[in-house]
Amino acid sequence: MSKFFRGQFRGQFRGQSLGSHLRAHLGRASRFRRWGLYSLLGAAISLLCLATQAQASQTLLLEYDDLKMQIPLATFETFVSDTAADPAPDPPDSAPNLQGRTAALREFLQETQLDPAVLKQWLTAQIQLPLVQNIAPDFVLLQLNKLVGDPLGRETSLSALRTAFTQATSDGSFSLLELIENYPGSERRLNLSRLQQVYTDVTLLVTRIQPVLQVAEALLPELLCDCNVAVTAPDSAQAVAYAQTRTAVKSLLPNLAATDLDPKPALDPALDPALDPVLIAQLPSDSPALAGQSLVIEFGPFGRSIALQDLTRFAETGELSRGWRFFFNVGGVDPADVRAALNQEIAVSLQFLDSTLNNLLGEFLLYQVGQVVHTPSNTANIQALRAASVLSVVKDGRLSLLEIIQRYPTRQMHINGLRLARIGSNASRLRARLEGASLREGVAGAVQTTVLAVEDWLVQLQASAAVSRCNCEAAAPPITAPTISSAEIAQFLPANWQPVAAHREDYGIIKVVWLQGTPYDMGYQHGQYLHDEIASLGSKVIGALRFAGRGLALGQLAANRSYPAVVEECRGLADATQDIGMTLDACLVLAYGDVYQEVFANTLPEVLFWDGCSQWVATGDATRDGRLYHGSTLDNDTKPIDYIVNNPVVFVRQPNDGLPHVFITYPAVVWPNWGVNVAGITLGLDTLHPSGPEELSFQGGSIVQTMGQILKTATSFTQARQIMETQPRVQADLVMITDGKSKEAGAFELTGRHEAVRELPETGVLFMTNHAVSEEMYSRQRQPVDQSTLLRFQRFSQLMEPQGGQTFYGRIDPAVMAQIGRDRVNPQTLEASPFDLFDDDASPGGNGSLRQGIYDPDKLLIWVAAGSPPVPENPFVCFSLGEMLNFPNATPCESPAL
Repeated sequence: MSKFFRGQFRGQFRGQSLGSHLRAHLGRASRFRRWGLYSLLGAAISLLCLATQAQASQTLLLEYDDLKMQIPLATFETFVSDTAADPAPDPPDSAPNLQGRTAALREFLQETQLDPAVLKQWLTAQIQLPLVQNIAPDFVLLQLNKLVGDPLGRETSLSALRTAFTQATSDGSFSLLELIENYPGSERRLNLSRLQQVYTDVTLLVTRIQPVLQVAEALLPELLCDCNVAVTAPDSAQAVAYAQTRTAVKSLLPNLAATDLDPKPALDPALDPALDPVLIAQLPSDSPALAGQSLVIEFGPFGRSIALQDLTRFAETGELSRGWRFFFNVGGVDPADVRAALNQEIAVSLQFLDSTLNNLLGEFLLYQVGQVVHTPSNTANIQALRAASVLSVVKDGRLSLLEIIQRYPTRQMHINGLRLARIGSNASRLRARLEGASLREGVAGAVQTTVLAVEDWLVQLQASAAVSRCNCEAAAPPITAPTISSAEIAQFLPANWQPVAAHREDYGIIKVVWLQGTPYDMGYQHGQYLHDEIASLGSKVIGALRFAGRGLALGQLAANRSYPAVVEECRGLADATQDIGMTLDACLVLAYGDVYQEVFANTLPEVLFWDGCSQWVATGDATRDGRLYHGSTLDNDTKPIDYIVNNPVVFVRQPNDGLPHVFITYPAVVWPNWGVNVAGITLGLDTLHPSGPEELSFQGGSIVQTMGQILKTATSFTQARQIMETQPRVQADLVMITDGKSKEAGAFELTGRHEAVRELPETGVLFMTNHAVSEEMYSRQRQPVDQSTLLRFQRFSQLMEPQGGQTFYGRIDPAVMAQIGRDRVNPQTLEASPFDLFDDDASPGGNGSLRQGIYDPDKLLIWVAAGSPPVPENPFVCFSLGEMLNFPNATPCESPAL
């Protein structure tokens, strides 16, 4: 499965807080003496390099925290091209200066404790550019400038780096080493301490985020205008009934203390003498601090200077001189829109701002602000805007564009008047949309305030780049869900059957939750019975989901690309968990998470994403009794994910308009990792990464959501196959689908634009790991294929095929299926990995398993292994779906566990 929320927000909270950053630097004081030594050594070596003009003209300054070393570029190129892990010792007869340079480089790298092999990989790996580039190139250059470029690390000029980038990308791809080599001038630098972060961020920007923002630009009517949802009048019967229902629901929620998601007044100037009172809160127009400062407002080719005091007075009172009124008319701008944009208040806590503005998405926010407010040279904006933003929220947890302008640390600045006006115009439209959403949710007067969340402000900033207005005729139609008739449902239910009431039962670590009713009902029950488990995600993760959902408009985009029932289920879940900060947008980011994880990778929270998984199926001659059995494992590389390990959930879902079925997953998501329905259909998901963006289709939906629709509506393998092949999808994945009654199965190899199905062969054995096997799909996946998936595939062959070296063929039953899932043997060495090794990258049971499952879909039996790693060594606890649904004559479990 795709790495669905692994770790604790490696991307979202990469940046250090101000305090931790200071402590880290104080802790390095002892290294300044070494810095002096390396500087002297580097200088001495540089003097030796003056033997030829060519050597002297190309030097590289290596930086790692407080360590610095200057060497000839040629020496570094030799090191990178050397296949040895460490800088190779020079031959005895080499020139003394070459020996000295290599020895010094070796010593420097040992001091940094960087792995030379990994260092070379980051420097030489090719980053493929998308066919259409949408992110402003300067934002990519700003990220690269942290690593490569001006020897002093200045942001003031990107021209040299732009030249190097243009030359390095002439063939459609580039590496960091190529940027260094193409950098003009005699000196360049390489910041080794930021190498991994910058490489990861730039790769995400140019290969993942850039294509999505290209689509988002075309989807602005959907993102900003909410085209697919009608606004209900506040006095309509619908709105009144919904308001009464929601009030009743809300009364059931526990009253918890506010979390640190809420904006807080952070620092008291009286307690911190470094905070100048003149920098607290928005300054009035007569403030002496504004005297002598001016700015230029630009409307296309026209620009006019205005004193900051006069701009502040205009924001306060609307007073405008005749000359300025004429200037606004020439620019085709409504002064009211400009004033609205200047005064729009944004609510955000200092803690959230401090952490968010130091990561990739936060810097993108600052970059967007920098397109509206910037220096005369349009450089050095991100650092200045970060400081101005933090100062603006210190007192009251709010900021505005006017406050940022007032705190901007230069005495001259330029403002893009056209974008400023669009922000003001979009503000009223966004407020109308939020009011409409509140009316639909029955919250009278919920948006009477003019204060926006920082996420909504980012939507306005993005939208201000586009001249287009709302055009709902251009918006994509909503995704259409497959359906099933009441008569078809009745064929798989006992006569006069009644759904089991919603409730929860715990079986050790495994939570079993019964859901019943409408999508909203089931979402609310989900949030109600797993409230504390969802809260254990923590306020930072939930807050980041909200920021991505609203600020990047990912929640709205997910709503437009999701099944209507999924949106309603998220609405119910958000209502039941709103006290811990969950919102509809945050839930929808998770509901569309398989798409976003493929596109945004680790810029989104990783405590819910994984990478790995395997599926194995046996039937006919392969099994002891001829029955069909399906096994699944949910894996992650390197380390366990506590949230998933600690919260395995079996959802017994009983929708009003579909077949009763089971999702096996974890709290806060409304789709299955694996599942089975009362018609005997099972399915499971494995990760597959596409060869590139050309295999993605941004007009599609979510594969995991489609899996949920199959369990809800499919009564045969043929129907399940038809749904999987015809529903539009964005990304790549592998899906195993089986039919216990007809004993059919297929391994679906999917990308956004292509698919192939490996059907169950005559042997009755079918398995898949994390790579496409079919000839038509093999080249459409990421190359080279990872060794781990190939080894696990080989091991399944040894254990299950008729001619396998250690095969169970002909003897497979549920107990043997569990034995296969627990297997830790490397297929090449035939040695088992130790139990204390979480991820051996080679075997079904040793590949970092987070949870395992086995199904007998004909008897509607399920076995789930969960608990502390190694997870497969825990008992496989048996559940009878028939008994859980109170079916008469249901097949019981023969024993509690395997």
